[in-house]
Amino acid sequence: MERRRYALRLAYDGRAFRGFQRQPGLPTVQAALEAALRPLGVGGPLQVAARTDAGVSALDQVVGFSARLDLDLEALRHAVNAATPDSLLCLAAARAPPHFHARASAQGRRYVYLVGAPPPPVLAPWCWTLPDERAFPGLACRLPDASLVRETLAHAIGEHDFFGFARPGDQRGSVRTLTGVEVISATDAPLLAVVLDGRGFLRAMVRNLVGTAVAAGLGLGPTTLIRDLLARRERYRGVRAPGWGLTLASVSYPPGTLEWR
Repeated sequence: MERRRYALRLAYDGRAFRGFQRQPGLPTVQAALEAALRPLGVGGPLQVAARTDAGVSALDQVVGFSARLDLDLEALRHAVNAATPDSLLCLAAARAPPHFHARASAQGRRYVYLVGAPPPPVLAPWCWTLPDERAFPGLACRLPDASLVRETLAHAIGEHDFFGFARPGDQRGSVRTLTGVEVISATDAPLLAVVLDGRGFLRAMVRNLVGTAVAAGLGLGPTTLIRDLLARRERYRGVRAPGWGLTLASVSYPPGTLEWR
């Protein structure tokens, strides 16, 4: 029987999981999703658009899989939501083209990182709160200078070898393209949103870039550090921004690839 391709749009609270990828004895998004799909007769491998780390949340994650079953999309979505914890929500489902792959078919990904000093209480669980004695011992409570954060991250835009900003040993190829950066200051709270768009990201790459930029924004490092490390292909050894401040905001595909229901 012909195998059919499906895709799911997911949102999840990263605080409830030790990342997306299955790990023995630990709660992960993959394990929860596989357990929900198994009673439907789906037991094959899952492909994910972005493999998020422990604590990282998602507003628009995409997971693909194949099955020999002709699954009703609305029933599939309801079944997943009925069998997964409240911290994981299936937003929509779609039939995918035969050669669709959640990661390889994606054209772009957007991440948002929040930094507050301190942030509004409603956002605090998903925000890097300053002061942070672990990262910046003895630093008084203040927000990084948005213009310095922006200037630092501007050096990362374009195609570069991000070897120095990746988790050691996790990637075979380390060339990636960052297509855009925005640093947005809230008008009514000491809060910054760092938005990074790219075709693909290495593990820990966003958190290391943000850590570099926040340190520069606090006057603790040069705004040229990203440029210098990329040029020398040296490993970043500074502060890594914590996972809970990071959210996968969206994943994009060529127009017409998926029709969500």
